[in-house]
Amino acid sequence: MVQSTIKPGVHKVGFISPPAWFDISPTEFLRIAPKNTIVMQTVMRLPDFNYQVDGVEQFINAVPELRACFNSLTESGADVVTQFGYPFSLAHGWEKANKVQKNIQGTSRTSFVMMGVEIVHAMKHLNCKSIAIASTYYSGKMSSILHEYLLEAGFKILHSENWQSQGIAEDKGSNLFIGDGELDPTAWKSPVDAIANAVRNVSKNASAADCILVSGGGMRLLDIAETLEKEVGKPVIGGDLAIYWGILRRLGIKRSVRGHGKLLANLV
Repeated sequence: MVQSTIKPGVHKVGFISPPAWFDISPTEFLRIAPKNTIVMQTVMRLPDFNYQVDGVEQFINAVPELRACFNSLTESGADVVTQFGYPFSLAHGWEKANKVQKNIQGTSRTSFVMMGVEIVHAMKHLNCKSIAIASTYYSGKMSSILHEYLLEAGFKILHSENWQSQGIAEDKGSNLFIGDGELDPTAWKSPVDAIANAVRNVSKNASAADCILVSGGGMRLLDIAETLEKEVGKPVIGGDLAIYWGILRRLGIKRSVRGHGKLLANLV
């Protein structure tokens, strides 16, 4: 009989990645995770999914596939399963997104973390009541969906800007996402400078905000959050930070992760 090479006490984390998106979250998470952590990834199988489609129905209709992915990773032995991408929560609204997350987890001992749900818990953990939003590649339409979601969750939105309003990228008016070429979030081509400048611009117009939310899971903040926070004087929170925070807490990790911003430094 072949013996398992997985040692007792190992943390096993499963990642559900959106379709047609090369998601680096699993390998990025390992940089800050305890050494006894291993990861597994599955990509949602939605062959007709199209990021250029106008409307959120495809995100709503993705629930059965999310459940199938969660079940697959759970059966593989994952302790925690996380889902990447805001819209799979935003499309439902705050209250219903919570129900979706709870229903998918069901009675399983494996915890389920949805990015759009966890971002709310993360901001509330840092006592953020009024927020400013750097919507980056979200179009005006997608930004409105995000705003409604956050208002339902109880936040006061003081200011919001996307790349179109900042003159960084063109909003063509019909799609949920903007940006192409070097600003194409689906190809992981969004330069750090574009993300940082989006945060700086929003901060200048919302000095009273408790924190700055960077929307769009494709905006990677792990390596720049702490520097930006020192610059703008308040927490800067994004989807990547929120799911990593949520995973670590569900694994029972209490030791602060330093050097990556206030959220990861506050696991308890």
